Parts: sequence; structure tokens; C-alpha cells
Amino acid sequence: MKILITEFRQESNSFNPTLSTLEFWNQTGEYEGQAVRDTFTGQQCTVGGFLKALDESPYHPEVVCGTVMASQSGGVAEQEVMDHYLQRLIPQIEEAAPLDGVFISFHGALMTTRFDDAEGEIARRVRAVVGDDTVIAVALDLHAYVTKTLVSNANVIIGYLTYPHVDHFETGVRTATLGIDAVVSPEPPVTAWVPIPMIVPAASYNTLDGPYKEVVDRGHALRDAGSIIDFTVYQMQPWLDIPEPNSSAIVVAENRDDAAKFAVELAKLLYDKRYDFKSSLAAIDDVIERAKDKRQRKPVILVDSADSCNAGASGDNMAVADRILAIGSELRAATVVNDAPAARLAHQLGVGATAEFTLGGTRNPSSTSITATGRVKSLHDGIFRQEGPAGRGITQNIGLTAVISFGWLDIVVCEWMAGNGDPQLYRAHGIEPTLYDLVVVKASTSFRASYSAFAGEIIEADTPGAASSDLMNLPFTRLPKTIYPWRDDPSPRWDVTFAPIAGGPS
Repeated sequence: MKILITEFRQESNSFNPTLSTLEFWNQTGEYEGQAVRDTFTGQQCTVGGFLKALDESPYHPEVVCGTVMASQSGGVAEQEVMDHYLQRLIPQIEEAAPLDGVFISFHGALMTTRFDDAEGEIARRVRAVVGDDTVIAVALDLHAYVTKTLVSNANVIIGYLTYPHVDHFETGVRTATLGIDAVVSPEPPVTAWVPIPMIVPAASYNTLDGPYKEVVDRGHALRDAGSIIDFTVYQMQPWLDIPEPNSSAIVVAENRDDAAKFAVELAKLLYDKRYDFKSSLAAIDDVIERAKDKRQRKPVILVDSADSCNAGASGDNMAVADRILAIGSELRAATVVNDAPAARLAHQLGVGATAEFTLGGTRNPSSTSITATGRVKSLHDGIFRQEGPAGRGITQNIGLTAVISFGWLDIVVCEWMAGNGDPQLYRAHGIEPTLYDLVVVKASTSFRASYSAFAGEIIEADTPGAASSDLMNLPFTRLPKTIYPWRDDPSPRWDVTFAPIAGGPS
């Protein structure tokens, strides 16, 4: 058995005006061959999960490590990024042929300047090279936009089951295990896909409690009972301005009848709970006042999800910092911003220097900026390891970084943000969140896995940005207003599409 593994992963945001360039992607590196093993073996990521499942398989497959490229979420990717990836991947597949399987780690919400459904197009091109008998197994984020093109060209499609995402590694293991089964089984598993006509804000749900947890729990119960082999209920990332949007349910089962039956059940269950997915947003000033209250347990976490780089926003909006400086008084507060020019200036000036800094608005011209006198408190190379639980031990590099103090407000200023939901984004740079009254977190939900352990209170704030929870007022121009929340169809049609069967013993 010979299996090629690869990754091409980014979550795009149509409302971030800054395109994701190849240079932007290269900030997180590009790997192939032995470098993939050296970098990702044992790491809590999807590729690490692929490697574990394949290395421990009783079938002892030969593993070919194709190109691995993953980028921080951002604006729509320039087409040259996808072209660059394919120019490396396709020759790798051709050289390794014949292959029993190609296992791919995608996000599922990647757009390029040419393709709304970049992952579906990549799967189509891979299928054209390997033929119908090679198993293509795909791992996705649960915020994936799953399309008929992807389903028609992949044999196995599996996604995360947790939000906050803490099962990247496990998803890699699940995907590779099912992919191997599809290669060797005389009766390969069947994958059924059902699109769901809805999108909702990512900050309105999680798998810790509430309506979405109930849906995922039902999937787990079906799997534990042996009714299905595996499943994913995808809540589509809602900041994609595309003409055919959908969330979806995917079920892997032993036969077509069970796969279809339970995929429809999970799809209907999610749709029936659509009214429960709502975000309660507090005014920025109200959150600041709550943090100033000496009776309030600290730290108060102000969730600035609209400017979350994890959701593809620019991470350069200083709307919260602006209000802290205006009304914060002696509030001990911390926030973070993408501002490469300011980070470089701080490094030029040196620790202890005082100067007038303008922060914000360097990526998205509509972002709020601040101009004030600050002191360079510390300087860093921006390399840190996540504490997790999500991605524990993963190394992040946010470029030249400085902590600049504006009175009681400390701002982590970096060249490019990553690890938004991990406390080490602050701790690695000398800011201990538990010693602050107010901490701004630019993430939707990922942060809850770690911040919930020590937060005094977590409050979603009504902030501006490309990842706003206010979907009704986002500037969609291509997305048809025929799905929820724009249209509330009480009895939608549930169409089932089956992924093709491939593989099987020769």
C-alpha cells in the first residue's frame, strides 16, 4: 500500500479587503518530503494525525509526504497561491504513482481570486491524475463549506467534532483510518452528504454546551451504538460571499441506506435548532465599565470576535483600545494588534523608548486606529509555543513583536497574528492575563478552551470588523438571500449525495 499525504489549508474571509498573497502564506512555512515528518510527527495537528494512523497501521503503508502549506486565516487568496501548491503537488503524485490513496488536509472555506470552491477544484484535479480507483480522503474544519464538487471527487470526508477546536490530531487519525479502510475493505464505507440551507455566526455556538452540542452529541450516540461509522455536522463559515452557500451533514456508514437516513436526521436536527443560534453582544463601553467594577471577578475577557484573525479578519482594529484610552482611567488592560510598521519602529527605538505611535488600520483602511504616546515595554522575536489544549506545543511565529504601554493599557504589537485564542499570545510576551482587569481576545470561540479556566467573566462585545456576528448587515453582494437567516423555510428539501466508492482489495 502506498499513500500520499498533503495539506493546503486556510480559512478565507470575503470581507477582508487584503488578499492573502504567497508571501503571507510563506510566513508559516512550506514543507515536503522528510521535512513533513520532521516537523509534524507527534504534533497536535491533522498532518500529525495522518502520520500516526499510517505509521501504526497493520498494513504498513509506504507514506509519501507531499507538500504541506497552511496559512493563518485572512482575505481571499491570490490565485498564484493555489497554482504554486498544485505545481508542486501534481508532479509529486505523478512521481509516486501508482497510489492507493491521497489523504488531504483542507480547511474547507478557502477561496481564491478565481475559485469560490478552491478545495473542490483541487480534489477534482487530483482525481483526474490518480483515476477512479485511488482513495481520496479529506479532513476538514467543522466550519467547512462542503460542495458537490468536493463530494463527487473524494471518497471519505471527515471534519472536526469540537468547537473550540481541540481535535485536529484526532481528525487526522479518523480520516486516515477511514481512508485505509476504504482501500482494503471488500465493502468500503459509504459517505453521504446533505446540504443545510443556513449559516449562523460562529460566536453563537460551541460544543461545550447548548444546541450545537446537542446535535453533535446525537452523532456521537449514533456512532457509539454502531448505527454509523463516523459523522460531521458542518456549520459553514459565514463570511464567504458565495453564490451557493450551505452548512451540511456528512455521515459515513456501512451502507447507503444508513448513511442517507442518518445524514438527513442530523441535517434536520441542526436546522430545527436554527433559532437558538444567536449572539448577545454588549457595547464596548459597558464591558469596560464592568471591568472597572472592583466587585467584579477579574480578568474580564472582552471578546472582539469581529476582528478575529482566526476568522479571516485583519486583526488591526483598535476600536476597543480607543475606548479604553478614552474611559478606562486606571483600568489595567491588555490587547493585541497586527501592525507591522509599528512593531518594526518599536524595535528600532529600543526598550524604554517613548514615542508617539499610530496603531491600527494598516491592513484594513476601515479599521479604527489610535495615535498616542507610548513606551516600548519589551521586544520579542514573536516565536512562542501554544499552551493549548488546542494545538498544545505547536510553535507560532508572529514576526517582530513589541509590547507598547499606553499608561495602564499594554498592547502586543506584531507583524502578523496567530494563536489568537491561546493565552501564550500574551504570556509569551510578558503579559499574564490573570493580573489584568480587562483582556481583549480577538477570537470567536477557540479561546474558550483555555480562557474559561481562569476568566472572571467572558463577554461578547459589539465590535466592528470583517468577522462580525451581525450577518444581516454584512455587505453580501453574491450570496443569495434564500437561506436562513434571510429566508426561513419551514420544510426545506433534503437532498442526499453519495461520495463515490473507490479502492477495495485488488
